Order: sequence, then structure tokens, then C-alpha cells
Amino acid sequence: MANNKTVSFKEPIRLPVATTGEQQLPAGLAIDKAVFLRKFTENALQQVKEGKMDEYFKLIKVFSYTRNASPLTADKYAEEVSPWLAALSENVSSLTITYRDLINTIFFSDWVVNPDERFVHRYATLVIQILSAHPAWVPYAMNSMVRWFSFGSHKGEEGAGIVHERVHAVIKEVYRTIPTCGTSLAAAIVEKCPFKTAKINVQVVFLQNTLRCLEYAESVRKDVLAVVLNRVIQIDVEVQVELEDLEEEEEEMQQKQAEPEEDGVFEFEDDDVDTKGNDDGDAPSESDSGSDSDSSDDEDDEDEENDLGKVSYDARPIISKLDAMMNVLFAWLDRHIALDLQQGAMPESASRLFLLILDLFDTIILPTFKSRYTQFFVFFLCAKDPQYADVFLGTMMGKVGDPVRNLNTGRVSSVAKVAAASYLGSFVARAAFISTQIVRNVMGVLVQWANAYLDWQEQQEKDPVRSYAQALSSKAVSASSLHVDFERHAVFYAVTQAVLYLFCFRWRDLATAQDGQPLVETELDSLRWCPEVEGIQRVVFSKLNPLRACSAAVAQQFAAVASQTNFLFCYALIQQNKRSTNTEESDEPARNSISNLLRKELDTFFPFDPMALPISRQYIDPIYLEWRNVGGDDDDDEDSDEDGEPIEGAGDDDDDEEGVVDQMIAMSISPVPPLGAAFPC
Repeated sequence: MANNKTVSFKEPIRLPVATTGEQQLPAGLAIDKAVFLRKFTENALQQVKEGKMDEYFKLIKVFSYTRNASPLTADKYAEEVSPWLAALSENVSSLTITYRDLINTIFFSDWVVNPDERFVHRYATLVIQILSAHPAWVPYAMNSMVRWFSFGSHKGEEGAGIVHERVHAVIKEVYRTIPTCGTSLAAAIVEKCPFKTAKINVQVVFLQNTLRCLEYAESVRKDVLAVVLNRVIQIDVEVQVELEDLEEEEEEMQQKQAEPEEDGVFEFEDDDVDTKGNDDGDAPSESDSGSDSDSSDDEDDEDEENDLGKVSYDARPIISKLDAMMNVLFAWLDRHIALDLQQGAMPESASRLFLLILDLFDTIILPTFKSRYTQFFVFFLCAKDPQYADVFLGTMMGKVGDPVRNLNTGRVSSVAKVAAASYLGSFVARAAFISTQIVRNVMGVLVQWANAYLDWQEQQEKDPVRSYAQALSSKAVSASSLHVDFERHAVFYAVTQAVLYLFCFRWRDLATAQDGQPLVETELDSLRWCPEVEGIQRVVFSKLNPLRACSAAVAQQFAAVASQTNFLFCYALIQQNKRSTNTEESDEPARNSISNLLRKELDTFFPFDPMALPISRQYIDPIYLEWRNVGGDDDDDEDSDEDGEPIEGAGDDDDDEEGVVDQMIAMSISPVPPLGAAFPC
């Protein structure tokens, strides 16, 4: 073995010279193989303490095996190493920190891919024995196991399913034997998690195995799911183009096939991913399409690159990667948060998992304004049980806080309050599973909040000292000037925009026919509105002028819907705001304050508009409320396209409103500029 010669252990071993303690065995002396190996191992370990390393290095070399670099075949390796496993098992108690090199070699040898099941079982037994005797080695073992989570994502890596079964069997047994190993498992997953630029197959296979760990290691669910969501959202924020734009650009590129392509243009090929999110299946084969675009390079070149076609094709692998990863996680959540058919209710384990996801949403997703699709995990889970939706809505309303008492406490930042208000409006507007009563309740709470804020503002104006101080702080510019008031009233504007947006989508739930019967959309002249909408008129026409502060698309669409349903008429105010804005823009200096950043986000951030990922959207489409035009069946409406979505300029003759409805159905995927430290991504 010392000279890399193949030795057969079918017969008693014969060595020319072998060192055992201080004695040497003469050549030709036949000894019992098991006894010799045990003695050799004992002496090798003992001599390390005496500073003699030769036999220790020979012992390390026995276990050193890499499937792609070793001169031995897998069968020969199993044949030669098997006897040494028993010898080392007799000396497990001696394997302290002194023998770090030997332990690392044992753990990181490619034994798990060996075809001999008996050998793999013996080897795994040795690993578990070492960990049971010396738990300090658990972090090393977990790293050695987790590195196989991506096995099968590259060509030539066959038998991935068997390898994954073996790896999880070892981790599960270690977890059962040493329950405190969860921290080491989570740390190993963090360390080995593929970078966001890794190829789609690597990401998917690693994610499948990571989620599989949670089947038996529930104590690490929070840490592991945090890793998963962080990785997904890092990829999510890279998507800065609309999928519809990609399709249009692809058609244009196909028309130019005769022309040579520039270097760096991505030629897209679909990777063969498991679209059903099966955690247990073999990994998909790796795509030959080339490496993904580096996200940092994309951001650095964004200002200099004006070729949308190139940007679009660079975005395609990112979109496909995000879609495949979200599909795997949707499938996993769908299995673990499911109704107990016998009890007719959600099991306690499912509710605990939902609360865990909601907690991670609060810390990871909510602060990330540029997220497009990751938040749909919460949307999907809320559809599982009405109580989940109630908890989510209550959490978001709690973030918005009291309109008066929590204004200056600093407990929740204005950024978080604006985001929470955006989630409230977008969730209730788009959740088809929300009942009419919940829609009315949320509308009532938001309207009351806005009116309470106006009451407080009026009280402040009556106080001469505070009124004078506010005038000085705003440099005596009138309240109609948006850039002066926006930072101070950002949460009010966010809540008001949620009200307007919610009204545009759910006005049918807020009204009935005059006789109390369900409304008929061809008869909208005399509607009876629920009490919860009382107070919207005061908010819209208040001195804070929310129609100017809110997104122009929302304001204009609200004006159209409110007019068509005879709720209120505010076109004159919108036109006045436009004239005032055009006058001020020429004199308005450039601003980089947090007020301007909040303004940009309020203009673009609608977190649940719409899910466009082609594979994972299968989990959202059945519970998602699409836009419906006012006044009848969308299929027969001249203002609707073939998909039932509103078309540009529908319902209004004003040229300035062209494209408003299109923006209403796709505002959350409008690219926004980098926001710096004020908005962590």
C-alpha cells in the first residue's frame, strides 16, 4: 500500500517488511490480516505522538480516493479499504484533534459514489462511530456530506438519486444520534450554497437536497429557509426587464439571424429541469447553452449598455433559474402546508411553518423593494387557510401602525411602513380567495387610518407654534408642492394609494345594486356603496393632495373607475395637478433625498402584480385575480385584448392617459434605479 501497489486481501497478507512497534516482521512471514492492520493502525496513531509520521501518512494514503483522479477503480478501492475500516473502528476512541488530516481524508474521500453497497454501509458506519465518539468532528462531516447536494447537476455524474439517498441517510442518522448537529448542518449549507451566478441545474439540485434535509431536521428550518429565500431573492432582484419585452426582442433577433451576433449575446436553450419540483428525482442534465451572466457585470454595464436586445438575452437564464427554483420551493411548501382531511383543519406543524415563512418574509422580503416574485410564496400560503390571510393582513397593518402615536417613535421606519401599505393594497386587490367582507374590512381600516391622519394634520395647523415651525421647515412653500410634503407624509400617501388601488380592482365587492341585490355591471347608474368607503372623498380632495403624490397610473385609473361607477369625479383635480407639476418641474432642483427615493418606490412598487414566470405561475394562477374592465364581460369588451387584460387608453379619450391601464396590470415589474443604502436589496 505504501508504494501504491494493488494488494489483495483475499489471502493472508504478506509484506516484505512492516513496522509494528519497535519490531520488524521478516519478509515472507504470514500473519492474520485483521490483526496486522489493527496493530499497524494502533502503532501509526501512537507514533504521531512521538513525532514519527511515516506510517501515519501511509494510513492517510489508504483512505485517500477521488473518483476522477485515483488510479484505482471503485471496485479495487472498496476491496483494499474494507479491511482497514474494521481496523480503524477498533481505534475510534483515539481519533482526537491530533489526527485532523486523517479525519478529513476519511470524510472527504469519494466513498459515497462507490457501487458496492456493503462497502458504503461499512464506511458510513465508521463515519458515524467517529462522530459519536468525538462530536467535535461534526462540522467537518457535515461539510463533507453537503458537498454532494449538487451531485448530478453536471454531465457524467450518474446515479445521483442513489448518492443523495446515501448522503441523507448519513445526515439523518447523525442528526438522530447528535441532535445538536443542526447548527453545523445549517452552516455547511450556507458555506456550500451555490453562488447566484451558478447554472440552473446546480441551483435546482442543491435546493432539492437542501429542502429534503428539513424532512428530518426540523430544528434548522428557520436557518435553512433563510438561506433559501436569500438566494432566491438575490436572483429575483437581478430581473430588471419585463418578460413580454424578452419575447418581443426574441422575435426581432430571429428576424436578424442572417446577421452575425455580437460576442456576449446569450443564445438561450432550455435546461431540462424538473418542472414538478420533485425533491427525490435525479438531477436534470446541465445545459450546453453557456454560463450565466454575472450579475455585478450586468449592473456595472447597465448605464453604458443601450442595446435592449443584449440585456434581454442576458436576462433569460436568470429568469429561467429563478422560475425553476421557485417551482421547487412552491412544490415543497404545497406538500408541507396542506389540509388535514380527517380533521378538516390545518395541522399544527403546517401553521408553525407558515408563521416561520411569515417571519422570514418580515426580515428578508419586506425590506427588498426590487423583489418581483419571491413574495408570492406568502401569497400562495395565505390561500391555504383564511386564518393565514388574516394573520398576514394584521401583520402588515401593524407595520403601518397608528396614524398618530407611532409617527415619531422610530419603531418601524417610514420605508417599512410604505412597503407594508403597498403589500396591503396589492394583496387584497389580487387575492381571489379573499372574501367580500375581508375586502370591506381592509378598506374600512385603511380609510379610517387616512382620515385619522387628516384629523391630526388639522389639529397641527390649529396650533400656531407648530404651524409656524412647519412653515419654516418647508421653507414656506405651499402644501400643493409635492416634494416639500412627501417625506413628511409618505406613509399617508402610501396608505391612500393602497385605498385607490384596492378600489380599482375590488369595487365590485364594495357596492351592491340599489335594491340590495348583487350588482349588474351593465346597470351602474345607481349603486349602493358599503359604509367602509365613506371618507374616501375627503381623503382624495384633502389639502395633502394624494392624487398628485400617488402613482399617476393609479390616480388616473381610479378617476376612470370612480367616474364610470358614479362614485366620485376627480378628473378636474388630476388636470390641475398636471399643470402644476409641469410648471414646477422646470424650476425643481435635482434631489437625492430619501423623500425622492420613497417617491420613486411608491410610483413603481406593487408587489403582487402579476406573476409572469411560466412554470411556477401554475401555483398562483388559480388563486389570482386578473384585471376586469368596468361594465361587462371582458371577452366581449372592445377595450380588452385577447387575454382579457385592458388595453392602452381604454375608457378615456384623454391622450395623456394612454397606457395607464397597462401600467396598472404590470407596475411591479417596471425597472427602478438603484436605491443605495436607504433600500437594502
